[in-house]
Amino acid sequence: MSLGGAGPGRGTRVLGEFASILFVVIVAISAYEVIMRYAFQSPTIWVHEISVALAAIAFALGGPYVHATRQHIAITFFLDRMQERSRRALRVFQTLVSLIFLGFLAYAAGEQAIASVADGETSGTALNLPIPALLKSVFALCVVLLAWQTLRHLINDIRAARWRT
Repeated sequence: MSLGGAGPGRGTRVLGEFASILFVVIVAISAYEVIMRYAFQSPTIWVHEISVALAAIAFALGGPYVHATRQHIAITFFLDRMQERSRRALRVFQTLVSLIFLGFLAYAAGEQAIASVADGETSGTALNLPIPALLKSVFALCVVLLAWQTLRHLINDIRAARWRT
């Protein structure tokens, strides 16, 4: 994966597209639940648990994609009133602080994921699936992807600042 370019890498883009497909799956299985419950009086015991887990995975995977494309919500009231040089300096500072935060978060999330997988943590429901271990692992992976994308943004911002000065 190249450090150049402003858009998401291929892997981040694929994960973002996969996340969007998960929402379609959630709608489909929820429709199935409604049909089974009201048309056949045979409700499922798995749709709610699976749909919540899929939604959590989709949101987690969507984060790195949105960050990579810089399409997240940003309040730019003060930034828009700053001079370009100050705006670039603040952006670099913000990215460095974000990297430090993401480093700590990746460490903590990784520790939680490893412990959850090692303990065989399960949901404790009727299905008793290893959903907590899966979600913690996906979250840890997504935090690492966010840190990687933040590093890419930092490098690109520094390169762009050099061309403008």
